[in-house]
Amino acid sequence: MSKGRASFKVVLLGDARVGKTSIRRNYLGESFKENYMVTLGADFAIKRLGTDVIQIWDLAGQPVYKAVRSGYYKGAQGAIFTFDITRPDTFSNVPKWIDEMVGVSERLVPSILVGNKADLRDSTSNPVSVEDASNYAKQLTDWSGFKVPYIESSALTGYNIDDIFASLIREIEILNESQQGQ
Repeated sequence: MSKGRASFKVVLLGDARVGKTSIRRNYLGESFKENYMVTLGADFAIKRLGTDVIQIWDLAGQPVYKAVRSGYYKGAQGAIFTFDITRPDTFSNVPKWIDEMVGVSERLVPSILVGNKADLRDSTSNPVSVEDASNYAKQLTDWSGFKVPYIESSALTGYNIDDIFASLIREIEILNESQQGQ
């Protein structure tokens, strides 16, 4: 984490039912909920790590909430673009989420590409491959000018959940340090 007190605004983006809320809940130490509860507009949570504060904005994935989501992009310092590895269409839609954010905020912020539901990889017939997702993350890195890691996670088991946020905060801090040095 950073030296001194810092506050980070992070948005969780992706199609409905990819596990954004479950990722947020797991990161906050809350239990996994089997029954799906749709996010209406946005949900907000805070995680304190020492003197740092992470504001997590979990944005609804349904198209009907597009106008509502646009207001939450303002001031975001990091983005977690999430897809469900068992549903390739949610991976194919990641560029739409990036375009939506860039269209509103006029820039891409430090980002992480997250393939959620890794615990289900072996039980699906056509999962998104690690190679395809990693290649897309590399393309985003080349396009954006800062590292966009690809991380697979499972909100059910907790696999890599902390790594998602730690990696994103690290990328935000690297960007902030480079901007201060200019």
